[in-house]
Amino acid sequence: MSELKLYKFASIYEMSSGISSKPEQAGHGSPFLSFKTVFNNYFLPNELTDLMHTSETEQKVYSVKEGDIFLTRTSETLDELGMSSVALKDYSKATFSGFLKRLRPIQSGIVYHKYMAFYLRSLLFRKTMSNNAIMTLRASFNEQIFSYLTLLLPSYEEQKKAGDLLFLIYNKIELNNRINAELEAVAKTLYDYWFVQFDFPDTDGKPYKSSGSKMVYNKELKREIPDGWKVKGFSFFNIYQPQTISEKEMHPNGDYFVFGANGIVGKYDKYNHEESEIVITCRGNSCGNILKTLPKSWITGNAMVIKSNIAYISKEFIYQMLHWAGLNKIITGSGQPQITRTNLETLKFVLPPETILIQFNDIICSLFEKKHALCIENQRLTSLRDWLLPMLMNGQVGFKEAYKEQTQTVSVAAEAKVEYKPTTKNDKFQVGLKEEKKEQTQIINLPQQQDLRFELWLSNQGLAARGEIDKETLREIFNVMDEEEYGK
Repeated sequence: MSELKLYKFASIYEMSSGISSKPEQAGHGSPFLSFKTVFNNYFLPNELTDLMHTSETEQKVYSVKEGDIFLTRTSETLDELGMSSVALKDYSKATFSGFLKRLRPIQSGIVYHKYMAFYLRSLLFRKTMSNNAIMTLRASFNEQIFSYLTLLLPSYEEQKKAGDLLFLIYNKIELNNRINAELEAVAKTLYDYWFVQFDFPDTDGKPYKSSGSKMVYNKELKREIPDGWKVKGFSFFNIYQPQTISEKEMHPNGDYFVFGANGIVGKYDKYNHEESEIVITCRGNSCGNILKTLPKSWITGNAMVIKSNIAYISKEFIYQMLHWAGLNKIITGSGQPQITRTNLETLKFVLPPETILIQFNDIICSLFEKKHALCIENQRLTSLRDWLLPMLMNGQVGFKEAYKEQTQTVSVAAEAKVEYKPTTKNDKFQVGLKEEKKEQTQIINLPQQQDLRFELWLSNQGLAARGEIDKETLREIFNVMDEEEYGK
């Protein structure tokens, strides 16, 4: 990698404040960039869904252009201050919130916006931001702090290569997230169709309730349920809270994820659950969230594990059922919201016959297996990205010149779309993966072809191993990105 050069942040970016809007302007008008959108995204989404009524003058002054960086300028905590998001295109008529700062490049050929998106989210820069921020009643980021900040950057050409590589990993993670959202929506629709509307397939393959099959009134639920179905309390399940560990016991380089009141809350060098489990968060503002943990995780006492001792009552059924159980009704505590096991056991649910649950499991488990595989892949990609980023930033990984002539290309995989369709008697009920039609180069999935793709990738990226990184590690990075696109 080229020599790193130190820049004053203020020498290459101009900082501007956002629009001071009134409540009556919100909800209609032109696209608007909010604090939440910046906080949650490395890059601005393709469309800004928030709206604000603004004038032409305001749209010019508070514009959103390709290469702009937006930072959160105020927050209740230092951790949420200075979170960045980068614009990859111009947004016509868009303006941005007064709770944000806009950084617009004033010199060309110095910074590459995709590289900066990852640089500004790096642990190194986040620490720099926290150390320089002002904390009174709220954390604040202003022009004075901006003037202190420095950037240690490689050449523009090196930034472009590194930024494009990291962006490739980022896009794969985002694609996996979109597929998982589709899978989650299908699973929810399937559960609703079978166990809320009671239109599961009867013995003739027809929707049970809609076809006029027998329903009986249940006094406990005060509604009709299918004949032969039972109503159970949550005491039917094995519910427990595992051992809690303190934040001081966790460390960022731990081998296993820790699940607590806010989902993944850290890492630890031990795990207390071998398999993936269904948990309900039971403390704090996130109380009542339903999560499925990763295998070999440490689950703390701020979450309750829900298990069944009956094989045909799957974790996937429990996971979906909990979303309809009315957990919000049993949250107590004014100062700190909580769910207790005693309150949880008062809830009721409808238990279908074994044959229906086995049918449901045959469909739903395949969805969860796909979702789980993508979650695992995203964890691997995120770890690779976070490991690679500081090495690119400090020069431990370099780029060599790519071959000038390349005669072959690697295609981009079509995004999978998931559908659930109750169909005819003969087809029963099916869930399928449907690929959106996109132009792409077809490459036969053979070991030799994967080797060729790897060599082409190396030469196109111009990635040269240096120091601790070697070709085997580069192959591992490539395999993770290539695996879902072409299959194993």
